[in-house]
Amino acid sequence: MHKINHQSLTTKSLFGTSLEKLIQEDHPKKIILDKLPWDELVEIGERAYKSNHWKGKPNARVMVGLFIWNCISGDKTYREIADDFSCNILCAYACGFCDMELRTIDNSTLVKFEEHLGEENILEIKDIIEKSSVSKQAPNSRSRNTGDTTVFESNITFPTDTKLMESVRLFLVNDIIKVYEKDLDQKHRTYNRVARSDYLNFAKKRITNKSEIRKIKKKQLQYLKRNIAQANNIISEIENMTSSKSNSDKNKLWLSDKASKKAFKKLKAKLKLAELIYEQQLEIYRGNTKSIKNRIVSFNRPNVRPIFRGKAQKSTEFGVKAFLSMFGRALVLSKTSYDNFYDGHGYRDSITNMMDDKGYQIKEVIGDKGNGGICKFLKDNNIIDGIEKRGKRKKDPPIPKKRFMRARNKMEGAIGTLKNVFIKNRLRAKTDRGDTVKIAKACIGFNLKYAF
Repeated sequence: MHKINHQSLTTKSLFGTSLEKLIQEDHPKKIILDKLPWDELVEIGERAYKSNHWKGKPNARVMVGLFIWNCISGDKTYREIADDFSCNILCAYACGFCDMELRTIDNSTLVKFEEHLGEENILEIKDIIEKSSVSKQAPNSRSRNTGDTTVFESNITFPTDTKLMESVRLFLVNDIIKVYEKDLDQKHRTYNRVARSDYLNFAKKRITNKSEIRKIKKKQLQYLKRNIAQANNIISEIENMTSSKSNSDKNKLWLSDKASKKAFKKLKAKLKLAELIYEQQLEIYRGNTKSIKNRIVSFNRPNVRPIFRGKAQKSTEFGVKAFLSMFGRALVLSKTSYDNFYDGHGYRDSITNMMDDKGYQIKEVIGDKGNGGICKFLKDNNIIDGIEKRGKRKKDPPIPKKRFMRARNKMEGAIGTLKNVFIKNRLRAKTDRGDTVKIAKACIGFNLKYAF
């Protein structure tokens, strides 16, 4: 899968020229790579090899170098990183190679390395880069903190109730009922074609009224109720056949290996999620409650929640809400959550985390009007309150207006850089862990490129 010559870390070049001589001394990326604490990073990278399932493990120094190169290169794919490993001199230098030599690696090795490394170790690498970037800032900037919240949108379609129920119904029919009904000698009337045509006829309409929306919702709830009952019958029948003590060859085929057991477990989890979505949509249709707590808006990403921001262009966003802080040019990722937490509480928790756990000194805080809930907390901790107040001030603000606007503009620019350079086209991960890792890698790349 991967071919890495470990001797190339120490042997002489065939051309008689080392990589250090080929790369300019004042190259920005070379300067950054020379400042990194590679011993600490390699020690964390070796934790990915605790599992015995990975045969022919690659060099930890090489893999950590590729991980850092992936972060600093922006939103590149794993295939592009694999090409850089073979052709790019700076990428080879980041991986610890000393000489020019043929190097190849498969992109799946990079994916596997991140999976084995885990979310906790990647966040620990992020903390190391953050601390080193904060320490390189000017003395006055280290104690001045500017914070703001933003939402990194997930790559899901804009959710509607009809679209959500249609995706659930299609999964039940295509992935459970049609797949297993022949093997179980069952025959179910799913009304698949009728339900699909009803939904498409509604979706094609440009203008709809409340009565039409309510009518299609009622139909979809009826189709969904029928399909959920049919899927439950199939799942229970499979469980009965596997748990029976009969020694027939047909029963031995069901869930005979680990892969089939794992797939069956996922099907059961998906079916429970479909039942929960049906219950929530039924409550909305009946009008029993004005709002539903933890409302599911995506069948494939059930943890994604609607986050109301109140902005002119997008009033509601769907993704991960994150709280970011800046010390000079250094960016600190303090909190990520799928829930719409209050900005002031998020700022308070991040300040407590940075002061107690990370050991940062904070003497001054700058924030917008949404963070007004931490003013009392700042006063109790003897921190200069630079939060923008609502209405007119009775006294002059403690922070000059120019410095306040400069700090706010720098914060907004950092958020825009994260979204446009390091996270392009939204968060495309299929799991919650993947979203957190992607945001952490973007913060690592930002600090390496702009704070070192």
